[in-house]
Amino acid sequence: MKSSLKCVIIDDEQHAIDLLTDYIAELPSLSLYKTFTNPILALDSITSEDEIDLIWLDIDMPGISGLDLAKSVRSKTRKLIFTTAHTQYAVEAFEVRADHYLLKPIKLSKFVALVAEMTDALMESQLPASRFFYVKGDEKGKLVRIVMNEIVVVEGLKNYVVIYTGEEKLTTYLTMLEVEQVLLEDRRFMRINKSYIINIDEIKKIAGNTVYMSNNIEITLGMIYKEKFYEYLNENTLKSGRR
Repeated sequence: MKSSLKCVIIDDEQHAIDLLTDYIAELPSLSLYKTFTNPILALDSITSEDEIDLIWLDIDMPGISGLDLAKSVRSKTRKLIFTTAHTQYAVEAFEVRADHYLLKPIKLSKFVALVAEMTDALMESQLPASRFFYVKGDEKGKLVRIVMNEIVVVEGLKNYVVIYTGEEKLTTYLTMLEVEQVLLEDRRFMRINKSYIINIDEIKKIAGNTVYMSNNIEITLGMIYKEKFYEYLNENTLKSGRR
């Protein structure tokens, strides 16, 4: 387990970077990896191999907006937090799977509270990126390695399950209960329907009772799973304080 969380700051205003840099320096749970005032350079430089934990990302920037940049870098960080002076981007932020939305000017107290919340969640569930298990494939004697953080959806089909990873899928002779017992140890996974377990990091959007996943699978939220799912949404949805 890492002793500190690796951070990247992307903001076209140096004074905003300097403020967050000072805040990060105050917290032993964080370490600053890189900063960028040029979002195009950030897009070209950040890779999955950097193993970034937190990206602090401004929205209004020249060349490419933070919302557009987020679509490319979201898969390369465990958490993404928008830092902006504008409230009107909240819906778009949710659609690109941002984890939080901090309004400028950012007070140290709010920064510390958010970091504490995210640090607890990340450290609690911090698992090796390569955590995996094997399942029987479609050929006799064949075993297929499934990397857990690559799973998007698991679908139950009577005595079989279909495991979707990106655009690929594998059908194997297991029950949903057997898969659930393994996946739900990781807080990224949630059962939202009798027949579906999802990776919440792969949610694309939600409309009414329909959950749209990153691989274009659409899932109707099951009645008995609504309460837990709505609790998750309530904890992770930015709300306006205006009446």
